[in-house]
Amino acid sequence: MSLFRCLLVGLVAVFALPAKALAYEPRALVELIGQDVEYDSAVPLPEDVTGFAVGEIIYTPDMIAAYMRTLASTSDRVTVDSVGRSHFGRPIMRVTITSPENHARLDEIREAQHAISAAGNTAAIPDDHPVVIQFTHGVHGSEPSASDVIMPLLYFLAAGQGAEVTDMLDRSVIHLIGPINPDGAERFASWTNMHRARVPVADPQHREHFNEWPWGRTNHYWFDLNRQWLPVTQPEAVALVRATREWMPNIAGDFHEMWPNSTYFFSPGPPDGLHPLLSRAGLELNQRMNSFLSEQLDSEGALYVSEEFFDDFYLGYGSSYPGLVGSVPYLFEQSSVRGIVQETEFGTLRYDEKVGQQARVGLALIRAGLANRERLLSFQRDFYRESARLANAAPNLAYVFSSADSGRLNDFLDMLDVHGIEVHRLRERTRLSNTDFDPSNSYVVLVRQREFRVVEALFETRIVDDMTEFYDVSGWTQPLAYGLDFAAVRPGLFAPNLAGERVTPADRAVPAPERTDYAYVIDWTNFYAPRALYRFLEAGIRARMVPDAITVATADGEVSVPRGSVVIQVRQQDVDPDTVHALVQRTAGDGVRVIAATSGATRQGSDLGGFALSNVRRPEILLLTGREQDVNATGEIWHLFDHELNMPVSMIDISEFARADLSRYTHIILPNGGYGGLDEADAERLGQWTRAGGVLIGIQGGADFAIRNSLTAASWAERSGDNGGNNALAYDTLSQWDTEERISGAIFGTDVDLSHPLLYGLTSSRLPVQRQSTRGFAPGDNPFAIPVRYSRNGLLSGYTSQANIQALQGLGAVHAERRGRGAVILFADNPYFRAYFRGSARVLTNAVFFGDTFRNPARRRPTAE
Repeated sequence: MSLFRCLLVGLVAVFALPAKALAYEPRALVELIGQDVEYDSAVPLPEDVTGFAVGEIIYTPDMIAAYMRTLASTSDRVTVDSVGRSHFGRPIMRVTITSPENHARLDEIREAQHAISAAGNTAAIPDDHPVVIQFTHGVHGSEPSASDVIMPLLYFLAAGQGAEVTDMLDRSVIHLIGPINPDGAERFASWTNMHRARVPVADPQHREHFNEWPWGRTNHYWFDLNRQWLPVTQPEAVALVRATREWMPNIAGDFHEMWPNSTYFFSPGPPDGLHPLLSRAGLELNQRMNSFLSEQLDSEGALYVSEEFFDDFYLGYGSSYPGLVGSVPYLFEQSSVRGIVQETEFGTLRYDEKVGQQARVGLALIRAGLANRERLLSFQRDFYRESARLANAAPNLAYVFSSADSGRLNDFLDMLDVHGIEVHRLRERTRLSNTDFDPSNSYVVLVRQREFRVVEALFETRIVDDMTEFYDVSGWTQPLAYGLDFAAVRPGLFAPNLAGERVTPADRAVPAPERTDYAYVIDWTNFYAPRALYRFLEAGIRARMVPDAITVATADGEVSVPRGSVVIQVRQQDVDPDTVHALVQRTAGDGVRVIAATSGATRQGSDLGGFALSNVRRPEILLLTGREQDVNATGEIWHLFDHELNMPVSMIDISEFARADLSRYTHIILPNGGYGGLDEADAERLGQWTRAGGVLIGIQGGADFAIRNSLTAASWAERSGDNGGNNALAYDTLSQWDTEERISGAIFGTDVDLSHPLLYGLTSSRLPVQRQSTRGFAPGDNPFAIPVRYSRNGLLSGYTSQANIQALQGLGAVHAERRGRGAVILFADNPYFRAYFRGSARVLTNAVFFGDTFRNPARRRPTAE
C-alpha cells in the first residue's frame, strides 16, 4: 500500500469498517461500467489509490485529483492539468484522454479545431481530425455522482482493451473537467462520509440525506456556479469558460443530479424553450445522437425523460453556453441518492448504481459522437459561417457603452475578455439614444465578430413575448446589470471610424495625488471607493461625507467632485500623516480618484469643514444566516463585502440570534429568507437596537419580516387580483396562469433620486434592477422615503405580463427611513444578484456607509384613509 493511500485510509478511519460487516456492498467497478471489454491489469483501480471502491463513499476532490494524477503517470493515454482554482484555492482538474499518437500532436489538433470554426472556412473536414468531447463534472457539489463518475470513465478509457476502445481513442480527444466546484464538493463529501454507518440507512428522513446549511451545492461564497457561465463573476466559471474556448469542443456534456423521486433526464429541454441564439441545427444533431442514449437506458430497463422541464433559454448554464460557441451541449440529470442508499418512489436507490449509470450514459454519448464525428465537425464549421451571416443581417452594427465609474467599467471589460470579445475605444464623441458618449471612458463592441452570438447574449435587450414559462431568469442584459450607459448603433447611423484602437483589460491604478498636509477628498464614483474608505476607518482615521457637489482647491487649481465625496483630514488624526499618505497611495492603486486639497474653502458647495458634512463610522456588519435563508442571496452579500470590498462580515445563524450581543454591530442585514425562527421578542430586540442607532437593512424576505413586525413604516402595495372575468380555465393552462402572475427574473428600470445619500456615486437617474417578485413598497406619508421607484413601462429585458408592468409603475423599489437614532432601509429586489448587478449594488454599499446620514421630514404628506 502506498504512503498516500495509507494517509487517506487513516484520515477516514473514523468511518472505515470491514467490508464483510456492511449490509451495502458496492458492485465491482467493471460491473458498474458494464462494457464487454478486457482491462489492463497494470492500470490501478480507484480503490488502489483512494482506499475506497466507487460507490463505497463520496470521493473528496483530493481523491479524484489523486486518481487523475496516478493514471496520468501510469498510462500513455492520459495527461492531467489544472484549468484554474476555486475561491478557496483548490485546483479544478482536467484530464485529457486520447491515443498516444494524438497526445503527441495535441497542439496541432487544438489549432485545427480552431481553424475549422475560423471565419470564412469552407474546407472539407480532415479525415484524421478527432472529435473533441468535453465532460464537466460537479458544478453542484451536492450532486456527487456527477463528480464521482470521473473515476469509472477514466478507468475505462485508460485501461479498456480491444478494437472499439482503440478506435474510440484514435478518433476522439476527451476532456473530463472536475470537480468544477471543489469547495462545495468537499463540504458535501465531508457531511455524507461522516454519517457513514455499518448498516446504511435508506430512510429519506435520515440526517445523512439533509446536508446542513449552506449545503454543498454552491461554491465557497454560496453561488450557484451553473448560472455563472455567462456573467463569470466567480473564478470557477472563468476557468470553465476559458477551458471551453481553449478547445472548442464538439460535444459539451454537463453532469448533474436532481431530486430522488425522479428518473434520468438528458438534453434537449423543451424545443420551444430553446433560446433564439442557439442553433436549431445543433438541436437536431442533439436529437439525432439521443438514439444512443435511449438505446443504452432501454437496455437497462431504466426510465428516462427528455425534451421536458429544463428549458435552454437562459444562456449561462453549462448546458447552454457551449451552444453559443459551436458545441452540441448536453445536460444529464440523474436521480440523486443524497447519500449511499435512499428509499424513493422508484425503490431503494444505491449510490454505486447511480455512478455506474452516469458512466454508461457518458460512454453512450462518446459513441454517439464518434458515429457523428463528421456531422459534428461540419456543424461547428457551418455554425460560425451561419453566425457571420446572422451578424451581417443583425439590426445592430455595434454597441457603445460607458460609465463614469471606472471600477464597474473595468469589471465589465474583464468579463468581455473572458469571453474573447473584441473591444475598441470609441474614436470620437457620439450621441446615441439621448446619451452622450465621451471617448475618454467609452468603448465599442462590433457585432460583426467571430463570437457574434456571445456578444448578443450579453448585450441584447430582448423583451420576451412568445413564451411565459422559464426554468431560470428571462432577462440578464449585462450592461444594464452593471448600470452602464449603453446604446445600440443602428445601420445608417454608424460612422466608419467610430471604433478606435482595440483594447484589452489594463492596470486599474490611477495616478496618486501630490502629497498634501491639509486633506484628501475621495471621489465616491468608483465601485471600489467603499473598499478604500473602509481601509481608512479600520486604521482609526476619521472621515466625513460631503452631501453636495463641490469644487476642491488643489495645487493645480480647482477640481470638481460629485456628491458623496469623503474628506480625510491629514492632521488631528490618531495616526501620523505618513499612514494617511500610504493609504492614499493604495486607494489610487484600486483605481479610485483622490484629490489633494490645499484649503478647506470651496468656491462651490460645502466647505470641507461645513455643517452639512456627516461623520462616517466604521461599519460592523452582522449578516443573519441559517437554514431558512436563501443561500445564494446570503452568499452574494457576503461576497460583496468580504471579497470585493475587503470588509469583515459577522454571520450568525437565526437559531443563535437570541443569544447574540447586538451592541457590537452598527449594521444588521436581513437577507432574503423565511425568518420563522425569529419570534416577537427577537423582533423587539431588533427594534430597540435600531432606535438606539443601528442601521437595519432588509432585502426581499428580510424586508417582509421588518414590515410584518412593525420595524418600519413601510408597507407592500396592495394589488387587486385578476379574476379572469370569472371564466373557468382549462387545467392544462395552470402553469402558464401561475407564471403570468410571477416575474421570472426580468430587468426593470427604476427612477432614482440622485440627491439621496443612498444613490451617491451613481450618475444616471435610471437604475436597472433584477425583479423576481411582483411586490413593491406603497407610497406613504413620507414623500422622501422612496428614493428608488419602478419606472413607467419599466420592463427593460425579459418577460413580465403587461398587468405586472402596469401594477409596478410608481411603486417603491427601496424604502428608507430613520427610526430613533437609527435607520431602516428595505430593498424589494436583490441589489447584488449573482454579483453582476453592480449598479444597484451601490445602493446597498451606500446603505452601509451612509445609511444614517439622511433624515426624516419634519412634516408629513396627508394620505387617503
